[in-house]
Amino acid sequence: MRGSSPTAAGMVSQGIGGHEGWSGTPFWKIQAQAAQQRELLLQESLAYVSERKPIVPPNVLVEAACVGGSAGEGAPADSAGSKPFCRHVLIKCLRRVSDRMRVELPTTGLFASQAPLGLFALFDGQSCAGQPGAGAAEFCSRNFHTKVLDNLANLPADCTSDRFVKAALVQSFEDLDSDLLAAHPEAKEGCGASVALLLGDYLFTAVLGACDAMLCEVPEGSNTPRPVPLGSNQGRCHLPEERARLQRVGATVVGEGSSARVQCSVGTSSVTRSLGDPTWKRQDKSVLSCIPEIQSAKLSWAERHLFLLLTSRPVLEALRPQEMVDAALGFPAQPRAACGEITTKAVEKHVASAQCTAVEIWFMPGGPRARPAADEEAAGGVGGSSASAALGNEAPAKKKAKVITSTAQGEMKSARLRHIVVRFQELQRPLAEPGAKKVARSRQEAEALLRGVMRELRDELEELRRKPNQPKKPEELALRSEKFAKLCKEHSECPTSQKGGGMCGDLGWVSRDSQRKRGGGFHDAVSVLRPGDWSDIVASNEGLHLIQRIA
Repeated sequence: MRGSSPTAAGMVSQGIGGHEGWSGTPFWKIQAQAAQQRELLLQESLAYVSERKPIVPPNVLVEAACVGGSAGEGAPADSAGSKPFCRHVLIKCLRRVSDRMRVELPTTGLFASQAPLGLFALFDGQSCAGQPGAGAAEFCSRNFHTKVLDNLANLPADCTSDRFVKAALVQSFEDLDSDLLAAHPEAKEGCGASVALLLGDYLFTAVLGACDAMLCEVPEGSNTPRPVPLGSNQGRCHLPEERARLQRVGATVVGEGSSARVQCSVGTSSVTRSLGDPTWKRQDKSVLSCIPEIQSAKLSWAERHLFLLLTSRPVLEALRPQEMVDAALGFPAQPRAACGEITTKAVEKHVASAQCTAVEIWFMPGGPRARPAADEEAAGGVGGSSASAALGNEAPAKKKAKVITSTAQGEMKSARLRHIVVRFQELQRPLAEPGAKKVARSRQEAEALLRGVMRELRDELEELRRKPNQPKKPEELALRSEKFAKLCKEHSECPTSQKGGGMCGDLGWVSRDSQRKRGGGFHDAVSVLRPGDWSDIVASNEGLHLIQRIA
């Protein structure tokens, strides 16, 4: 027949009914086999999930702030020199990243039982041998985590102690430096680095160049926190071991102390270790090293170790270690406010071009797994009560959130909140209130305003605690504040600030869904608050908030 293929004709002539596959097997049988295979794969997946412990992020609060420089926060994206010299990377759960990248991490030693894993890094283009630049810091911030995951994944099952994790970090720096030099053959930029890797109970730090990592530690038998610099033994010409290394490779060190410089055929530099700096490394590879100073410590989780700071070069040059620690302790368990305070103090001592960046990792009480997920009942709080617990005072018992019912979504837990919100120029979302005036303040100025409010409220709370016959519950004590209504009416740009008496700034019962709709970090900030706690500085679609959970 015209239009019929020989194969089709042959199949008909052989009496085949047309419901077979190419192998001649009936389709119903192929479908049954496929369904059986899918069921086996599903059962294997379910067995794997049931055997595997859930992924939990490290029990920390982490934030960063960058102030100053032509590329500081608030600079227009298309302005000249708008690329920041400093880049920071905050990966609160590196295990989730490894899952998405299909990287199999070790399961023995420090990695056993799905130990929480987080990676936090700061790359500073001002810590380099040549002129400050953005290229190296940008490259490193985008690629460092992949090097770390690859090198951790390559650790043998019997090589998963702290010694081998340190070796993996060193190898990650060497791999990153090689890739950076290969990817930017004509570039002149270099950068320093300050890195923290949290693995279960262990903190690993790697510092390169003129950056540093500062651990706040309370010594045994003392109640006074002290700074412990973790990167001060490398990267500077005046250090005896560094000077001896440079002289061994034929470089000349001139000057003493902080004014010391290394000289070679390429030029003069105050920095002896960096990532990138291709002009130097192609001429004389042995002068500038990319090997960081590596340290490790077993954390006590808020008993002796309160927090870790990662700082850029200008911060380190402007502030003494104790000054940084004291500034951070003024905002316990509020890392955004703490970093803003440190960087603002540092930039005041520098010329306008210096870019001051700080990252704070605040260790919460209870161990690496103690903090529940954001959607669970309120976790070890932020601000007043949690900070007290972290500093050795007894924390109040948790209080259950009120439960409301939504016909569309069933039960949703909610929290009663009040807040102070301030807006700033860079806020992209138009103001919701008709006739609202444009705001002249920058984001940096808005954060400084809120830090001042936080200090006033904290001072009032301390005064109330010292008075006799005061309630012990923090939510009851907080509601006795006379200063909150005054500060809210004076500064808050929310209609709730015009309410009278104790209702000033009151948002009422706010469901999780409503919290998420506010955008930014609003919901995450509320999720870790207990009644009476104040949040850190929180960004949302409306502006910057200071939130208190009152029930």
